[in-house]
Amino acid sequence: MKATEMRNNRITDRYSALMSEGATEHQVARAQSRLLEKIWDRPRHSNQPLFVNVCFRKKGTSKMRDRFFELGNSTAIQAILLRYDRHSFDQYFGPNVYARPSRKVGGVLMTRLGWCDVDRADPFAFEPKPTVVWQTSPGNTQALWFWDRLHPPSEAQAFSKALAYRHGGDKCGNAPNKLLRLPGSFNHKPEYDAPFIPLLHFDPKPITARPRPLTGKDGVSVGDIEPLDMNPHAHDRLAVLKKYRSKLDTSTRHLIRHDEVLASDRSARRFAIVAGLYEAGATLDEIASVLWISPYFREKYGEDLSALETEISRIIARVEAAQ
Repeated sequence: MKATEMRNNRITDRYSALMSEGATEHQVARAQSRLLEKIWDRPRHSNQPLFVNVCFRKKGTSKMRDRFFELGNSTAIQAILLRYDRHSFDQYFGPNVYARPSRKVGGVLMTRLGWCDVDRADPFAFEPKPTVVWQTSPGNTQALWFWDRLHPPSEAQAFSKALAYRHGGDKCGNAPNKLLRLPGSFNHKPEYDAPFIPLLHFDPKPITARPRPLTGKDGVSVGDIEPLDMNPHAHDRLAVLKKYRSKLDTSTRHLIRHDEVLASDRSARRFAIVAGLYEAGATLDEIASVLWISPYFREKYGEDLSALETEISRIIARVEAAQ
């Protein structure tokens, strides 16, 4: 990411507290709430109650605490951000709006957003360029795009997927119920020294261009992976390990035992766990029961059942395609 581009970004004074680690807690919570109000757009002609999602994880733990509020309740949002304060908790938000207080994909409404874990790519090399950019850890960013009209969740996901695949973002982070880190908070992952998450860019002008959806020419599978039916609470992790131990390599056995992230590249570790168990003959319920409590899944997705089903389905599809 070029420093000159960062200096030239347009960020209104309205969100200055999200750029300064030294702002007071109330200033930050107020600015966070204002930014979320700008992101959470109410569909026109909708009189039904609509819901938005914020999520928290106490530092040093893996349990995620989901909280839902009716859209427009900024006072409650500010209060919950102060209650689950940024110094003690990792703070997340769902960018999309829900018909029900549940973070299932089927509840996501029409959306004007695109989203991407940019990771270490340059967000300003993306086409079209993003509306909002924030840094999640040293060298890593996340971004949102404000389209000029609403799209069904599946179409918005296709745009987000195209952005990630073409420009070097996280290819697994395009589900409509995705969680993103909240600007103005801190990243409490053990490998970091609790870095501040600053807002880097904000330009709310609606974007008229769209990324071209992926095709077979892009060298990736363009069909959505159908989530498979699985129960992550059906088995004990160590019982599954004992059952298939003789069919797993040493590295995979160690990964299954890990209670905290001890190896880099969490995506590769998730793949190794799922692929190893699948090739050993484990059932979907057994695989889900192991991955559900793995730190290599929890550190990325928390208690997101939809993400668990999508991740396992995606990995199994890749394994089968390679056979």
